[in-house]
Amino acid sequence: MKGLSHGGLVALRAAQAGLAPDSDLPVDRWSDANMVLPQGKSAEPGRYRTERTPFARQIMRCLSPSHPCRRVVVEGPSQLLKTQTAINWLGSIICQAPANVLALLPTDKIAKRVSARIADAIKLVPAMRARVAAPRSRDSRNTTDTKEFDGGVLYITTAGSASNLAEIPARYVYGDEIGRWEGNVGGEGDPVELAETRTSTFEYNAKILLTSSPTVEGLSRIDALYNQGTRNRYWIACPHCDTHQVLEWSVAVRDATGQTAHGGIHWDHDELPSRAWYVCPHCGCEIEEADKARFLPDCEMGGTAEWRPEQVGDGQTESFHLNALYAPLGFVSWLSLARQYLKAKKKLDQGDPEPMQVFVNTRLAKAWDAAVSSTKADELRARAESYPLGIVPLGGLALTAAVDTQPSRLELEIKAWGEGLENWVVAYRVLWGDPTQEDVWRRLDEILNTPVLNHRGVPMRIAACCIDTGGSNTQDVYNFVRHRRHRNILGIKGASKPNRPVMASRPVKVDVSWRGSTVNDGAELWFVGTDVAKDWIHGRLPLTSGPGACHFSTQLPDEYFDQLVAEKKLVRYLKGHAKAEWVKKPGDRNEALDTFVYNLAGVYYLGLHAYTAQEWARVRQKVEPLQSDMFLSAPPSVPVAEGTAPTATPSTQAPTQPPADGELSGPAPVLPPKLREHNPPAVAPRPQRRATRSAYLSR
Repeated sequence: MKGLSHGGLVALRAAQAGLAPDSDLPVDRWSDANMVLPQGKSAEPGRYRTERTPFARQIMRCLSPSHPCRRVVVEGPSQLLKTQTAINWLGSIICQAPANVLALLPTDKIAKRVSARIADAIKLVPAMRARVAAPRSRDSRNTTDTKEFDGGVLYITTAGSASNLAEIPARYVYGDEIGRWEGNVGGEGDPVELAETRTSTFEYNAKILLTSSPTVEGLSRIDALYNQGTRNRYWIACPHCDTHQVLEWSVAVRDATGQTAHGGIHWDHDELPSRAWYVCPHCGCEIEEADKARFLPDCEMGGTAEWRPEQVGDGQTESFHLNALYAPLGFVSWLSLARQYLKAKKKLDQGDPEPMQVFVNTRLAKAWDAAVSSTKADELRARAESYPLGIVPLGGLALTAAVDTQPSRLELEIKAWGEGLENWVVAYRVLWGDPTQEDVWRRLDEILNTPVLNHRGVPMRIAACCIDTGGSNTQDVYNFVRHRRHRNILGIKGASKPNRPVMASRPVKVDVSWRGSTVNDGAELWFVGTDVAKDWIHGRLPLTSGPGACHFSTQLPDEYFDQLVAEKKLVRYLKGHAKAEWVKKPGDRNEALDTFVYNLAGVYYLGLHAYTAQEWARVRQKVEPLQSDMFLSAPPSVPVAEGTAPTATPSTQAPTQPPADGELSGPAPVLPPKLREHNPPAVAPRPQRRATRSAYLSR
């Protein structure tokens, strides 16, 4: 080494350190040997001991460099396990396997709080302090959001900005309280996926830790990630019968005699309990909280508790679920949990579910079911009727159509409406083609112009059609509806504010002249109260006959029914005020529900919702005459050929060979030549809008 400069020695040592393998010391052992909890900021200051929270050991083992998993997901209660485990992991990274770390928090306030806890750990742990740049007023290497150390940088920021997720390559990513992250960051996608793309250049050794309490069922991000992984639960042995089980708030099992045993948390009385205990559902014995010292330690500590996975998962994710019942002695007690539950239940009985949601989310670590009861897809499939698609069934007196625009297709539904707005699905078709091209619109126009035969052979025309303008083909829809107002073909869009009428009283002019003024005879846009329409639909889906009943053909694809009930009405409580909204799970399709909404908007545009029994009787006389016409004959059956079962292709991927138009619901109805030659379409007259609804309709 003689003759080498001091800089050369530094470079060689750095190269030697870079080639050396990462330390194989697991995170839990490193934490027991090094981590110190701060005085005055921790309930138990001093040397960190994994034995106090033995369930954290396996989680930290999965975060160790030697473990093969890529992602660790922890769904747990507040103030237990999650943040301290993350700080232990970050300390182990700095000291053993340094590389860039991206720590993402939901808000600036939480980011500053976590940064302060990391700064306390750096001060108290000599191994970390020796590797992290010292904080100086004029030095940006150790600040609230940036902490440089030998071999990498720890970035602490929020998940609410797309730029925070896109600029930094990192081997490690830590996301805390991901349930409170925004659903779509800057229109660029899911923030969890954006964060994980930061590890693309570290494919072979990246680690990602995601923690949170769950939120609303069906929308909880941490719940979805937990279900993707191994679904580990912490099993403890009953001190009396030695039967392994998971601690649950309430649980019931059947014994060998078939009797049901109820276990879980019990308390002495409801007013102000003074004692709480756990009942084993297997032996019925009472387990005192003091017994935690016996059943919580894991196998490595001489105990019997262990994590057990429920599934293999995606092969990359180790997921863990824990609730507050596992909190060690000295943390939140069973008695305090019982008292919190009773207070929340009292509020729930008074009509305020918010405290109970907080208890379920932050104590039991379960997603809150805030959905208003709704009809299930299987129920609709089971009651589907055997009438053929393509023909208007008995009772259908007026036709509407609805079109949902997608980047690769148009989805068309034709519905028949009867007295009291009883309704039937007549056809559901997918027109494959680029909506920016003329061909798909030409085919749509041909269908809307083709009469549909009813069960008696009477041809019926579509009285109104509503086409969605809210997608990426807004101008294309305007171009189509501009010169078809006389046929009641309308461009519609969902109203931005809740509780709007199903159909607006008047349209908005959307065509503008070169002078900047609106064109009176140009395209028009009608706003639809989608939330009110969905309330109407879901309120009538359970009905099987009579006014408002919804009828479905057995020829409809299974996916149609899934799409129809894809959305749930959730009630959220913000500062004590209830806010209801219709939501769907990410990735689920809801085109069938959308077209139902648009069809209902067409009904309200025509004024059918206000028809009296006498008016319906007059329409029935025209559509279902008592005396048969000699030129009319019963419509032919419309069989669905075997092998052309209705299937829908997800919108994210078009099929290699798109099905021909109409395969979704059998062949399109064709008017017999005899009827074309001898009998012009004798259809129900298009109902006239009331003059007060729209000025131009009176012209």
